[in-house]
Amino acid sequence: MLKKRLNEESLTAYLMLLPSFIMLTIFVVIPLILAFHRSFFDYRVYDEVQKFVGFDNFIYVLKNEVFVKSVINVTIFTLIITVATIVISFLFAHVIKQLNKRLGSTVRIIIYLPFLLSGVVVSVIFTLLTTFNGGLINELLKIINLNPIPFDNSAFWAPISIIVPTIWIGFGYNTLVMYAGLINIPKEYYEAASIDGANALDKLFRITIPNMKNYFVLLTVGLVTINLQMFDIPMMMTNGAPANKTMTPVLYLIHSRSNGNISDSQILAAALLVMVVIVTINSLVFKTLKSSKSMDA
Repeated sequence: MLKKRLNEESLTAYLMLLPSFIMLTIFVVIPLILAFHRSFFDYRVYDEVQKFVGFDNFIYVLKNEVFVKSVINVTIFTLIITVATIVISFLFAHVIKQLNKRLGSTVRIIIYLPFLLSGVVVSVIFTLLTTFNGGLINELLKIINLNPIPFDNSAFWAPISIIVPTIWIGFGYNTLVMYAGLINIPKEYYEAASIDGANALDKLFRITIPNMKNYFVLLTVGLVTINLQMFDIPMMMTNGAPANKTMTPVLYLIHSRSNGNISDSQILAAALLVMVVIVTINSLVFKTLKSSKSMDA
C-alpha cells in the first residue's frame, strides 16, 4: 500500500515537472544543439549548401586579438563588480537591519529604484555626469580649478565609468537579498554567542557569514552570468574605447556583425566560447562556495 502511494506521488511529481522539461527542451536544449551544429559549418542563411569547416570558426575567433582582449576585459570587470557588489551590499544590508521599521522600508524602496531602470537609461544618467564638456562632475572640477576628466577616452577612467554604473544599477536588488538573508538568521544564535563572550568579529565570521553562504552563492552566480554578457552600458558609455580597453565580447560581436566582418557561424562560435567561460567560472564558484543547509536545518 505504501509502495503504491509512493509511486502515485512520484507520478504526480513527474507530471507537474513535465511542462517545464518540455519548455526547457524546446527553448534551451534544441537551440543549443543547433548552435553547436552550425558552429562547425560555414553557415550562410541564403546558401543551400553548407560547408563543414570543423573548428575553423572557433580558431578564427580565438585568433582575433580584439575578441580575446574583450574576454579579458569583461573578466576583469566582472571580478571587480562582483566582489565590490557583494561587499558593499553585505555591509549596507547590516545598516538597513539596524534602522527602525518605517525608515528601513523607505530606504529599501529608494535603493531598489535603480534596478527598475534599463542599462540604457542608467548610461544616459551617468553620461550627463561624466561628459567631458558640460558633465556635472567636470563642471564641478572646473569650479575648483581642476582639469576635467576624459572619462570616455582615458585608459584608467573609461573602465571606471562602466564599473560604477553597473554596480549602482544592481546595488538595491543585491542589498535586499542580503537583507533577507540577515533577518532570517535566528537571533538566538547571537544571544548564545554573547553569553559565551563572543565579540562582533566572532559573530560575523562564525554565525553571519556561514549562514549567508547560500546567498553569497546565489548573488555571485547571478552577477558573474549577467556581467560576462554586459554590452548596453559599455556601448553607451564608451563604445569600447579607448583602444578596445572597454570592449566586451557581446559588444565586439555587435560591432563585427553590423560591419559584416564576421559570419553567422563565427558569431555562434564566439557566443559558445563566451558560454564556456560563463559555465567554467560559475562551476568554480559552486566548487569554492559550496551551498549548504542552515545551521538549524
